[in-house]
Amino acid sequence: MRQLFLAACTAFALVAPSAFAHEDAHKDTQPGASPQAQAAKPKAAAAGTHDPRAYFTDTGFVTQDGRKVRFYTDMLKDRVVIVNVMYASCKEACPLITRQLTEVRDDLGELFGKTVFFVSITSDPERDTPEALKRFAKEQHADVAGWSFLTGSKDDVDGILRRFGAYSENVEEHATVLYILDVDNKRMRRMLPNLPPKAIAEAARIIAAADKHVASTAAPVRD
Repeated sequence: MRQLFLAACTAFALVAPSAFAHEDAHKDTQPGASPQAQAAKPKAAAAGTHDPRAYFTDTGFVTQDGRKVRFYTDMLKDRVVIVNVMYASCKEACPLITRQLTEVRDDLGELFGKTVFFVSITSDPERDTPEALKRFAKEQHADVAGWSFLTGSKDDVDGILRRFGAYSENVEEHATVLYILDVDNKRMRRMLPNLPPKAIAEAARIIAAADKHVASTAAPVRD
């Protein structure tokens, strides 16, 4: 099922191995994609694919503020979302990636929190309480509106990470890749976080602009 849904999204952008990667994390990445390939405009998905709500589920999670949310309805629906995986006690890759994302946030400007949102999912839900995620987010200057850090039961978190192909039995070997998603239009890019923040922000802008283009070229409704 995962392969069917992801195949219907836009092709993944594969880039050089990340300087931020945990050891052995993300062995399936392939080096050598050109900058031009990374910036290619996403293609619309083919028809007949799985419904994004059914695929990603409306599993319940809790944010760093203790707010209960549903994964598809509250985090993904009608949004362009940059998703990453982290854990609060990490001292190496996770803080670096989070700081990188703060630069992406700054580059997005007014788009952030209105059109483009960030979702960071813990790979260590048994230890990462909302309070632990809140502390981590504050330390990285990432505790802002528009950026949700999510935890929940281990089964629920593991289930969502499997949907992304990001699950690992070892929390330290979680995926370090960034997922840029517009699930309702079945568009997705995968980028490693050592790219310049401007390149990551531009990929999000391209996906957001693709949605506007679809809306602007739709046939007008006539009485």
